[in-house]
Amino acid sequence: MPIGVISEVYRGSLNADLHYVFTEVNKVLTTAEGSKLSHTIDIPKPVGVESLYAILELLVETSSPRIDWKVKVNGVNVSKEFKPAVSIRHEGKFVHKLIYDVKSVLNTPESVSKARVHMTIRHEGGGDAVLKSIGFIVAYSQSEAYTTLRQYSGLLLLDKGERFKMSELCEHGGSKVDIVAYSPAPTYVTLSNGSSSRRLTAKGLLNTQLDSEFCKVLELSNEGLSPLFVLNVLSSSVQIKRASLKVTRVAPVVADKHLGLKVEIANVGETLPDEAILIVLEKGFVRGVKRVTPPPPGGRVEEVVGVQAGQRPEVMTLRLVWKKLARTDFEDVQVSIPSV
Repeated sequence: MPIGVISEVYRGSLNADLHYVFTEVNKVLTTAEGSKLSHTIDIPKPVGVESLYAILELLVETSSPRIDWKVKVNGVNVSKEFKPAVSIRHEGKFVHKLIYDVKSVLNTPESVSKARVHMTIRHEGGGDAVLKSIGFIVAYSQSEAYTTLRQYSGLLLLDKGERFKMSELCEHGGSKVDIVAYSPAPTYVTLSNGSSSRRLTAKGLLNTQLDSEFCKVLELSNEGLSPLFVLNVLSSSVQIKRASLKVTRVAPVVADKHLGLKVEIANVGETLPDEAILIVLEKGFVRGVKRVTPPPPGGRVEEVVGVQAGQRPEVMTLRLVWKKLARTDFEDVQVSIPSV
């Protein structure tokens, strides 16, 4: 039968924008003095915004049951000891799941002002360790967003032929269900809800998303030879007012022999972007940049962005980029430049 545990660690609704990332790492921390691993978590991080929920998860393999280490996030200690939430002994090794609540760390003035989340692990003895994967789940405070989240976390080992069943996973009917698992070698995984199923090949970190049809019943089966470690099951629904800009008109203009592009921008979204920028590209090179004040929903604005080019090109790309909290979108428009 399966070894370990997956249990509910959070259930709730927040006025927040949800983001999460699960990354395979496979980095060795040795017993050498001062062995250290630094890792910048690849997740959007809006400056000046507090977090309402933030969890850091580490999957670690060791040759001994305990090691000595320290974990820091943005320079702040989150653990001075190695205290796994779940540990499993498998084939002479120990596999551990560590879970840290880092909301208070992200909400320090220093972290709120940063545009990244950086983690450092310092190994201080007790045998070698391999950091297999990192998981990071964060909900940024946002009055125009509403997130419903249920998170099941832990470490559950499924050997060949074993299966694990969950039910009533979702709080919201439109939720998506994310499955996160790890396998050291290729294995086959079947995900079933009783009426339909999906068969996947897992090697290393597996992260797949299912639709709301799997909210009622979810069964995971390991049908391959390699062990499968189930790490996370997330059900989430995010309702957010979307910021959306569109280039409605663009025309080349020449003033004092200098080329520019006159651009009309419309806000076709539900809210005002935090910032917007126009970028002119020619064969991959940046020829012009201008920050613009985005119009309100339903509004339009006209801007002129200057173009720096040695010779007048035939075609250029106008890129309109806009940001809302931790989300970035863009639109590209091809612009023909008439010869003079």
